[in-house]
Amino acid sequence: MKARVVLGLGSSLGDRSGALRRAVAALRVAPGVRLLGCSRIYQTAPEGGARQGFHNAALLVETQRSPRGLLGELQALERRLGRRPSARWCDRALDIDILVWEGLKRQGDALHLPHRRLGARAFALVPAAEVAPTLRVPGLGRPLGDLPRPPGPQPVAIGLLGPRSGDLAGRGRRRYEGGPLAERAPMKFFLDTANLDEIRKACSWGIIDGVTTNPSLIAKEGRDFVATIAEICDIVKGPVSAETVSTDAEGMIREGKLLARISEHVVVKVPFCKEGMTATKALADAGIDVNVTLCFSAAQALVAAKAGAAYISPFVGRLDDIGHDGVALIEEIVQIYSNYPALGTQVLAASIRTPTHVINVAKAGSDVATIPFKVVDQLFHHPLTVSGSAAFLKDWSTVPDPDITGAVTRWLEKNGR
Repeated sequence: MKARVVLGLGSSLGDRSGALRRAVAALRVAPGVRLLGCSRIYQTAPEGGARQGFHNAALLVETQRSPRGLLGELQALERRLGRRPSARWCDRALDIDILVWEGLKRQGDALHLPHRRLGARAFALVPAAEVAPTLRVPGLGRPLGDLPRPPGPQPVAIGLLGPRSGDLAGRGRRRYEGGPLAERAPMKFFLDTANLDEIRKACSWGIIDGVTTNPSLIAKEGRDFVATIAEICDIVKGPVSAETVSTDAEGMIREGKLLARISEHVVVKVPFCKEGMTATKALADAGIDVNVTLCFSAAQALVAAKAGAAYISPFVGRLDDIGHDGVALIEEIVQIYSNYPALGTQVLAASIRTPTHVINVAKAGSDVATIPFKVVDQLFHHPLTVSGSAAFLKDWSTVPDPDITGAVTRWLEKNGR
């Protein structure tokens, strides 16, 4: 899935503007990143331990990378362009931060989205608002251009960095105004399987955003676990849940960090329990997305979000099996999370049994539904669609020349199109 991302650039050593321009040149050829526009270069007064002022700017990019993958790419770019370890707030050759990720909130020490201090730093907010004024800040429900500037000295524009966007990515797209609900992306479809053939087929339909697996699904396929996860990530290029099997926090953390090394798209899946919450906090702080599974109550969902879960997986079908209302739980969790948007956890409706479940969790406001292949296939079918298509084809067979390809090709050639 492509997303628009605002990056903040800064340099306070040597040729400061030159460092920013070299970063832009490197990002132009970075894998999975497309530059959409640049702010002007701004000069900021020295702060903290810095001996001279920073030159700052912001970029608007579009990326297919995961947040963790893009962060790794940016850190490698910083090192290539001369950044060395230094104390906080001190001079540095280059600093690149992810400021805002379209539609995404995350907790954690290594990766916190939106950036923790975006609204308090004029040197970050001013260029960000210039390059992407209409991009909404997740959790605030307001576009960057509408955020108030923090008090104190303001950065001063001193030159151009690269192509000015004027929020290029907003052209041709509907501009949403209004409250926090306006920023929500459509419910994502994850495929709940470890079968590579099912994944390839469903991805060819153009509607699959990610995959969830679990030990039972992996065991069913009888293939190598690590190779299977790696192949799924290569096919989907989106979030792929891979589950830990340890029962203690130390083991979950160890397994989770190893699983995350398979691919930037791996989301580590842990069960809801006290040990799982300890692991969730540690993994989230390390910049690794965590999917907390086996959720059966709103209280559990609130605890998981507090621990830093990227996703919570309430089991709709299993609750229905014991006479409870699984969709009602989705509604309850969505309401709680909407009260506290800073939590940043997405509701991932699991244990989906029927197309009706899919529709109902979408109506309830779930961010994601993870769906078995059989149910995804059922979403396409309706008897009136089948009969209507048959009637159209029967009528079309009576026209003199039913070959559309040939007829259109001949017309285009005749009219020089």
